[in-house]
Amino acid sequence: MLGVLVACNEGFERVLPERDYTDTTSAIGKRAKVLYLIVDGARGQSVRSAGAENLQSLLDHSIYSFNSLSDTLALNGTTWAGMLTGVPKEKHGVLDNNFTSDSLDKYPVVFERIKAASPERRIAAFSTSTAFKNNLTDGADVKEAFSTDEAVKDAVIEELGMDTASVVLGQFSLVDAAGAQFGYDVSVPQYKEAILQFDEYLGEILTALRAREDYAQEDWLVVITSNRGGDFPIDPSEDDNTIFSEPAVNTFVVLYNPDYQPTLVGKPYTGNRYVGDFVRLRGQDAGAINAIVPDDRGLYDFGDTVEFTVELKVKVMPGNQGNYRYAYPSILAKRASFNPGQVGWLIFLEQDYWMINFGQTGKGNQQVRGTPISDGTWHSIAAVVLNREISGVKRRVVRTFTDGVFNNEMILPADWGNINTSAPLTMGFLPGSISQGPADVYMGDVRIWLAELPDEIISQYACDTFVDESHPYFLYLAGYWPCNDGSGGVFKDYSAAENDFQLQGSYGWENINELICPPSSSDLADLVPGNRDIPLIILSWLNISSRQEWGMDGRVWIDNY
Repeated sequence: MLGVLVACNEGFERVLPERDYTDTTSAIGKRAKVLYLIVDGARGQSVRSAGAENLQSLLDHSIYSFNSLSDTLALNGTTWAGMLTGVPKEKHGVLDNNFTSDSLDKYPVVFERIKAASPERRIAAFSTSTAFKNNLTDGADVKEAFSTDEAVKDAVIEELGMDTASVVLGQFSLVDAAGAQFGYDVSVPQYKEAILQFDEYLGEILTALRAREDYAQEDWLVVITSNRGGDFPIDPSEDDNTIFSEPAVNTFVVLYNPDYQPTLVGKPYTGNRYVGDFVRLRGQDAGAINAIVPDDRGLYDFGDTVEFTVELKVKVMPGNQGNYRYAYPSILAKRASFNPGQVGWLIFLEQDYWMINFGQTGKGNQQVRGTPISDGTWHSIAAVVLNREISGVKRRVVRTFTDGVFNNEMILPADWGNINTSAPLTMGFLPGSISQGPADVYMGDVRIWLAELPDEIISQYACDTFVDESHPYFLYLAGYWPCNDGSGGVFKDYSAAENDFQLQGSYGWENINELICPPSSSDLADLVPGNRDIPLIILSWLNISSRQEWGMDGRVWIDNY
């Protein structure tokens, strides 16, 4: 059989090529069939550690992951719908457990897709949920709801005893019930016991599968997965501030076939570690914790033609409103205040994103936006100011970047003039720069360059947490403050300029060991199996091509054997 060979962090084909039955593999002439078992509320990390012997016995011939992800709503109805339709909630419309606003007529369940292509296939679906049965089993020849997992297990085994069985689904809820009552973690005895009870049922089901009279002439794909995890407090040292640290969406997936080679899809790269002792900059007026360079000797007065680049790392904390949305507080400025007509430049927060602003006497402000950074994680931001000839006139152009990715560009007016000011370079609170409260941030790795850094250099070095002589623009460094010194009253400048920031206010040093530049949740979700992948995997296994008009969004994770 021809499939797609996958590795942990490589890209994956979305459609499995049709299998060629004219080759010389052991699969010649075999009839493709599917056993699909859904274990509600089974956290991947807990399943991995529970000692589930029957499940573990499959891994030598499986593609599997204990870091797979559910839909972020982590509701039974929503996750089930994704697992049966192959599309996200934005399409299938199941946003609760009552199926009150679904679009299942437009995005039907996989059973209907199978029946349309292969009407002769017998499909059976057994569940412990009436809502599951009533809403997500259209197209099945047999659909029944039972009150216990044991009854579902018995029904699956009975179905496997039939020669005509082709696609068999079992949905189990005991693990979820134990998690909801006692806690979703393997350290909780009742939760672990429920996982092992399912594993016992799995052993009986596998025995029945292998006992089929024509098993040797059949080609079964066994899919075992959870619809979601469950809320449980994790150790802070294990929290990487990404979706992988959210127990409610942590699932597991096992795709088993006797001819598979073992393929573990592990947790993908989630960013560099940022380690050190930092000062939290916050407050305003007399209570402000901020820092200034008392006399920079004009080094950061960039006139009207000097090209320069400002880079820094920032972690935005919830502000006075209890959320991450801000109204104009400065975080780094060479300007007396944010008041109109004040000359200079500053980087500030607006709503959930960052911006850089340029002020000029009698001309107001010009500013260009970055991107949202208010998610409680570290981000790298950069502003590049360069000269460009436009219609025969040299103009200043400002470009912004977040985590090494270009955001926006602005052209300053031709008559904007120089931006020199006697105001000190200020990190954190700036008088006149607040509306609904000052910024509350950690900052580090602040770099000021007397040069336009090219896009590729910004991208290459954005998520590094240090700079040294190996950087191709090192000789242009006019200020470099790691800000993680860990003691004393200054942020030391490690550039040749030696312009230390002087800390002000009742500051303290805090140890931080976190991630920088984490990929987005949607990007990370594409790197591991998810709920909506399963229908496309099933269709591909059954040699049914997915059509573009179906709008399915999953990926096929199938081994090459």
